[in-house]
Amino acid sequence: MRAVSADGQEMTVQNVLDWMQRTHGWTVTMLLHGDTVLYDSGENEATRALMQKQRLSANLENAGEPQQRVLKLEYVCEEEDAETEDTRPPLMCFLP
Repeated sequence: MRAVSADGQEMTVQNVLDWMQRTHGWTVTMLLHGDTVLYDSGENEATRALMQKQRLSANLENAGEPQQRVLKLEYVCEEEDAETEDTRPPLMCFLP
């Protein structure tokens, strides 16, 4: 997916979560890039709110990862079993 919002800016984590819900009907409970957690629905409300408004690359910069234009994101959705989690494809995000 092109991770660019309607105004031409890099998508936030919330934009990606909304896109996955709208496009695939998935409610994502965890979004990761490698070992970096971009979103975790198990966090408290304030932490979730901070995660959701972050630009995708800002989370990686904060984790000390080098700047990247293509992100391979892994995700966990509500009510998934272990088999589904291991067989679903990653989400490739292309940043502006």
